[in-house]
Amino acid sequence: MPKGNDRPPFVGVKAGDFVLVQSTLNPDPTDTSWWIGWVVGYPDQFKEIHGVTMLTVVDTESGEVRQVNAEQTTRLSLAGMEKGKVVPMVRA
Repeated sequence: MPKGNDRPPFVGVKAGDFVLVQSTLNPDPTDTSWWIGWVVGYPDQFKEIHGVTMLTVVDTESGEVRQVNAEQTTRLSLAGMEKGKVVPMVRA
């Protein structure tokens, strides 16, 4: 699923990242079978099986630990998760 720069969207994924996991490598635009996951492990622990990079991802809704094809994931960049953009909590 390469983008315009021919890099798959999972490049740069590391432990602690949130990813969108799609149901297939080339989902239909109307496909709603996706979920949000949290990557566990480190890049050197990512498994390669028959030339396919597999990530260990925790489903954020169910807590289930799953092995997923890295090419079915897209790293999510959450502005609120960046150190310089976190809004401090205010006491009520």
